Amino acid sequence: MKLKLLVIIGLLPAFCLLEIAALEAQTRPVRAGQEELAHSARFRDKERELEAREEKITRREQELAEMEAEVRAELERLLELQKEARATLDGLTAAKDQAFRDLIRVYREMRPARVAELLDEMDDRDALEIMRGLPNDLVADILPRLERAKAVRLSRQLGLL
Repeated sequence: MKLKLLVIIGLLPAFCLLEIAALEAQTRPVRAGQEELAHSARFRDKERELEAREEKITRREQELAEMEAEVRAELERLLELQKEARATLDGLTAAKDQAFRDLIRVYREMRPARVAELLDEMDDRDALEIMRGLPNDLVADILPRLERAKAVRLSRQLGLL
């Protein structure tokens, strides 16, 4: 026990000196060399540069988010317009189909000679469309009454020759 006490008493001055040195190191300014100062300045410059880049990236991310929202809104608007256009087109197609069916009904009631006169006046595309809507036996009665060249063209397109 005495030995421990002697060792502690002997080490006490050393501990005091260490504590005093630590206190002095805290209060004394640190002296840096030119190289350390230059390195510190470069570090601060890089830090500012990184902060500027980070701000720029943040702004760009915000701009992109805004643009994405605008694009999504425009896409939704265009999809809605597409639905409306499709509905309108479907309505027009249905009306056209009904009008075509009505026209075919009228042509069925007419004499083949009169239908042939009308078809001779039409362009081939329209005449062909009408003939495709008519029953085959009526087409067979109409074809010989058409102008010869037109009858040949329409027959080819109908797949009869």
